Amino acid sequence: MKPRRSGMSLFELIVVVIIVGVVYSLAIFSLKKEKAIPSIMTLSSIKTTLLSFSQQSEIRMVCDLSCEECRLFDHDEKVLTTLTLASDTPVYRYGFNRFGELQRWGNAVVSSEGRLSEGCFDVTLSPDGLITPFILKSENTYYVYTPLGDAKPYISTSEEAVRKFVFDESTYPLSGDTFYGAL
Repeated sequence: MKPRRSGMSLFELIVVVIIVGVVYSLAIFSLKKEKAIPSIMTLSSIKTTLLSFSQQSEIRMVCDLSCEECRLFDHDEKVLTTLTLASDTPVYRYGFNRFGELQRWGNAVVSSEGRLSEGCFDVTLSPDGLITPFILKSENTYYVYTPLGDAKPYISTSEEAVRKFVFDESTYPLSGDTFYGAL
């Protein structure tokens, strides 16, 4: 008759310690990888907030008509989260007409969750960090987001400064373009 063993052998103990160590290191790695995603954003932090979401495909943010609550959608139109846009004054979407005049645009018509609806504005962020260009105005301040710009917008209270920023002659030399003829 064999004597009964009580406890674990040294080999079994080493295997258990290795398994616990691997599970612990995976848990710590995944917790460190998680980012603190803000639920409140400001007009000057829209792109920064969108970039905080890691994505493999484009994501789209649609703000409701009051411009206070924004929903973030993935490429399958599944809602990822809801964000609050902090602004003490009403927010309006602006753009340039074909004559180069800055004017207030109407509401954005967006397709979300399989139906058309109106929203204050919408923004699409591609996986490479490019966003759709847009201009927002709150009180007397313009916030200009460009596709290739910084995460922070160009901010100005002057309509002329916004026009010069968007239609920068050093970037877009219109006067030297042969299409327009000699000016």
